[in-house]
Amino acid sequence: MRYPREKLFFVCAGPRCNNPDRGEERGEIIREDLKALNKSLGRKRVARVCTTSCLDLCDFGPNMIIDHRVYSHLTRDLAKAVYEGEMGDSEARSDLELKEDELRGSRHDPKA
Repeated sequence: MRYPREKLFFVCAGPRCNNPDRGEERGEIIREDLKALNKSLGRKRVARVCTTSCLDLCDFGPNMIIDHRVYSHLTRDLAKAVYEGEMGDSEARSDLELKEDELRGSRHDPKA
């Protein structure tokens, strides 16, 4: 069976993306905001906003993955812009995707 929703938003709530030092810009708050937005737009049957424990991209967080694309360095407003772009409400925000050259050579690079 294929999962019945069109979009899955995985918001990292690992220890660094969700560090209390980030204040209102941490993973769990971003997820709460997106989940509330999704519900307010009546899209619970179309999209699901989930928490994931760690995406192992801590140096670039807060992070979110949608359809194998990694969005990084997020704030609440930037995450909302990603959501809107992914859902077709505005232009896609590829500028917020983690860039290959940023990952390359970092401690998170699977090829290093």
